[in-house]
Amino acid sequence: MRVELGFGPDVVMRLLPHRRPFLMVDTIVALERGEQPRLFASRFITANEPVFEGHFPHLSVWPGVYTIEGMGQTSNVLAILSLVERGLVAAGHGEDAFVEGLKNLELAARLHPGFSVERAAELETLLAHALPNAASRMGMSAAVDVKLTAPVFAGSRLDFEVKLTHVIERVCRFEVRAEVAGREVAKGVMKGSFGYGA
Repeated sequence: MRVELGFGPDVVMRLLPHRRPFLMVDTIVALERGEQPRLFASRFITANEPVFEGHFPHLSVWPGVYTIEGMGQTSNVLAILSLVERGLVAAGHGEDAFVEGLKNLELAARLHPGFSVERAAELETLLAHALPNAASRMGMSAAVDVKLTAPVFAGSRLDFEVKLTHVIERVCRFEVRAEVAGREVAKGVMKGSFGYGA
């Protein structure tokens, strides 16, 4: 089942430890739940990126390692969403509780009058019970096997798609893919270990 999310960078930074200029995910677009959950995210690449001052002068080529990092950060978000949802369901809450709480935070980030302070407090309480060690995050340190298939230039929207295929103890395996305007620019497999308490 696909759930449209549309979370911007303020909510993304609630889920990831990364900060600008090394935050490689601008928008969490959608989540597909299932036995192998899938997450869709994106990154807008402007000509104002500091990296373009030296990579390369007169040819604004997005470094491939940044594309790989974006897929890794998207994988990190998927692992967090999946783990928190499992924890909340085990604690007797609905699987939508976390996503709905994040949607409420997105309203706050957009100064929307529908934001609920009470719902934001409920989310923090839920997270404290579902993940006592919520400060810890996943790291893509186990293995990265990615092929870059096409260059990415300034002015593009880089779309990420990651699928969680296996979880064995503290190691997650993801199939990852990136594209620009429907053209694949990277594809591969990432494995990462995560540090949440049992």
